[in-house]
Amino acid sequence: MPKGYDNIDLNKGILLDLPFNEGSGILTRDQSKAHHQDLTLVGVPAWTNTALSHTPVLEFDGIGDYVELAGADCADLDFTTEDYSILCWVKFNWAATSQMVVARYELDVSGWELYWYNYIMTLRHSHASLAPAPTRTACFSYGWTTDVWWLLGVSRSGLYPLMYRNGQAVVMSAAAVQNPDASNEDLVIGTRFTKGSDWMNGQLWGLRVLNRALTAIEMAQVFEIERKRFGV
Repeated sequence: MPKGYDNIDLNKGILLDLPFNEGSGILTRDQSKAHHQDLTLVGVPAWTNTALSHTPVLEFDGIGDYVELAGADCADLDFTTEDYSILCWVKFNWAATSQMVVARYELDVSGWELYWYNYIMTLRHSHASLAPAPTRTACFSYGWTTDVWWLLGVSRSGLYPLMYRNGQAVVMSAAAVQNPDASNEDLVIGTRFTKGSDWMNGQLWGLRVLNRALTAIEMAQVFEIERKRFGV
């Protein structure tokens, strides 16, 4: 018998799952057991399909497209002390400036953000409570290139999160990332919390957020299961 969604090992602890099955419209649905409210496409990101598998993906044009989920409906994505993981397939068209992947934060005040800055993937936590400064702590990974599909993975447990590229851990900076302060902000995909800059330019599929730190073996498993969709 096929396993139910929650009995699949890789789905355990999953809080947000966006496979973009809709393929059209201005809403996309969370497939996880948490079943958040539908997320709204603003701008509007274009629906397109991968060449090989015809998988529906979202394409952002870098000039105002993004996706949002109201802060009141995503308190379970706060992660002030909990472990967490983020996975998604991304293909950026350019990276000469900051491009947000996904975030729930207010700059220098609260929350977490994952973004690409000048070809460097960055995970940053913000804290109004830290004294004295810094009000942000971050870690980085290098070697990302544009116009290529990557499975981007983040596994955060303790002060030194790991990033994964196509199921393999990548070299990280040594910066310690303190627990973020609690946030009431919207969850945003493809833009800053103010929704007025740092827009994504490229394609995205399969964003997942979990309340546990995925292992290296699990990251590799996800890559092997999904890679053919993107010809990797």
